[in-house]
Amino acid sequence: MIVTGLDSQQLAEMRTSGLDHGQNAVEPFTDLEGGWPLRCCLSDSVVGDKLAIVAWNPFPWRGPFAETGPIVVHVELCDSREHTRVPSQFEHRRQLVRPYTLDHRIAYDLVTIVEPTESLGDALKHLVRRDDVERVIVRNVLAGCYSFTAVHHS
Repeated sequence: MIVTGLDSQQLAEMRTSGLDHGQNAVEPFTDLEGGWPLRCCLSDSVVGDKLAIVAWNPFPWRGPFAETGPIVVHVELCDSREHTRVPSQFEHRRQLVRPYTLDHRIAYDLVTIVEPTESLGDALKHLVRRDDVERVIVRNVLAGCYSFTAVHHS
């Protein structure tokens, strides 16, 4: 399984242009408290980080199921990379797991909420191995914000 945050090329374009996926100006701020869940490097922010809340579409396709929503990112270059497992801070957060089919639709019968007492990694491994699932988008349950994407590693 491969776990990724934001597409690094799209993130670089946003940082250069100063516009997010909703064509809003990126408005940086300094983190005064720490703990923002960052979607660029799949870590939590620390006091002093330069951040922005931006509109983002994590899908590599266009269509009615390719939603754009708010996320928090580092304004400057960070360690965005692929992971082979779920980053540890997500294992203790309630997450909405939303699989997408090969025809880019939500597989409603497979959508689930994974509780902090359950293994998010196990739930994802089961879904990404299915022949009818192209990718799984994980979201924050309360706010609905994009957390990360999981795909099968072949």
